[in-house]
Amino acid sequence: MQLQRGANITSNAIGHWMNSSYTVGNRPSAVQAAPSSGMAGAALTAPFVGAFPFTNPASGETLIAQAQFRNTGVTAAGSILLVDRLWQQSGIDRTLTTGQTINSVAFPARDINGSTNGEGVYIAVEISTAMGTGVPALSMSYTNSAGTAGRTGTNIIAVLASSPIGSIIIMGLQAGDTGVRSVQTFTNSVTWGASGVLHLVAFRPLAQIPNLAGGGASMRGKNTAYEDATTLSGIRLHNDTCLQAWGQTLGSGNTQIAGQLTLSQG
Repeated sequence: MQLQRGANITSNAIGHWMNSSYTVGNRPSAVQAAPSSGMAGAALTAPFVGAFPFTNPASGETLIAQAQFRNTGVTAAGSILLVDRLWQQSGIDRTLTTGQTINSVAFPARDINGSTNGEGVYIAVEISTAMGTGVPALSMSYTNSAGTAGRTGTNIIAVLASSPIGSIIIMGLQAGDTGVRSVQTFTNSVTWGASGVLHLVAFRPLAQIPNLAGGGASMRGKNTAYEDATTLSGIRLHNDTCLQAWGQTLGSGNTQIAGQLTLSQG
């Protein structure tokens, strides 16, 4: 399948990830709707609006045979992150500065090992309506993939004022942890301002593709969206995978992801 992922979505933060599925022009899937599943959230399975089309195999497994993607809208180098979106929630109050109870429902059995333990699963804050001018530090309490509760995670990259729609703020884990099984609470250090909607997402990163030059130049200098793009193969996709591509720019500019994806099943 050939993919043209969304209209340009402007990032105001160097190094921040962006999900362009909230913008018009997203193909072949329709524009993603903001989560509405409540604080404990919901486990996600394909088909998911905002993810690439995916059908489980009649038997056997699914592998990425070839994946070629470029961040065609950026004006600086960056990356593309292929992820399996496992869980999302809603209802976080952007104005509260005390811990808000999440107590997430069980994530689906799509961690690295195909289990619900959460090995290789991470949490991000996602913005579905542009935020106000607040710049909080973010923290969460969680249970790690080994089943140890009371762990603490914080945002890796600083929150900037007026974070735009589609912003992805990945939460770091406590030293030694290799995944998240569940989330118990979430805290903003200060209010996010007068507007905006945020929620938490659990995801498994599948591959990170470097985009060494933006605005129509590929990794090997070809002036085309696809030729000589990075090629991936052999990555397993568990049944019901909700596959998304998030873009990142290392300079000012936009995120618009284009590419081709070929799956092998059996």
